[in-house]
Amino acid sequence: MISSLTGTISQIGLDGIELRVGGVGYWIAITTRHSLKLKLEGELSIPTKLIVREDDLSLFGFESPGERDLFELLCSVSGIGPKLAMVVLSGLEPSQLRNAVNNNDEAVFRAISGIGPKTAKLILISLSGKVGLSTASPQNENVLAALLQLGTDEVRARAILRDLPQGLSDSEALKAALGKLGSAKLVENA
Repeated sequence: MISSLTGTISQIGLDGIELRVGGVGYWIAITTRHSLKLKLEGELSIPTKLIVREDDLSLFGFESPGERDLFELLCSVSGIGPKLAMVVLSGLEPSQLRNAVNNNDEAVFRAISGIGPKTAKLILISLSGKVGLSTASPQNENVLAALLQLGTDEVRARAILRDLPQGLSDSEALKAALGKLGSAKLVENA
C-alpha cells in the first residue's frame, strides 16, 4: 500500500493534484478544501490511501493521518464509496464530522450532495463511538468525562457544553454545566 508520498506539485485541480515523486507523476484525489491551500511547484508530503478495484487503482490524499482515518471509517459505511467519502470530507472539517456524529446530527450529513436521510442515519449509526471526542478544548473533554461519570446522557452533556462560555476553568465549567443540568431537571419535573 502507498501510505504517503513526498514530492513536487506539478498540477492542481479542484479535486486532485499531480505529485511528481522521483520523476513519476501520481494523480492523487484530494478534497476541494485541501486543493485551495496548495501552490503549484510547492513541495508536499501527503498521507495517502490506495484503493484497488478490479479495473482501477485510485490514490486518495489527505491533510493529516487523522483525516485519512475518517475517510477509511466513512468507506466502511454501507453505500459510501471512496468518492462519496471525499465529498463528505470536502464539505466537513474533521472536527465538524466528529461533532455531527457525536451529537447525532443527521442534518449535517443530509446537507451534503449525494447523502439522503437513510445514508445520513446509517453514517451516524455506523460511526457512533468510533470517531472520538470532538470537543474543542481539553477543558470540555474533562468536563464531559465528569458529566458522563455522573450519569448524564452524552448527547445532553454535549449540548450543555456547547452553551457554556469560553475560558472557564474546569471547576467553573463543571459547576455551570451542573447548574444547567439541574435547572433542566426542575423544568422536566414541573
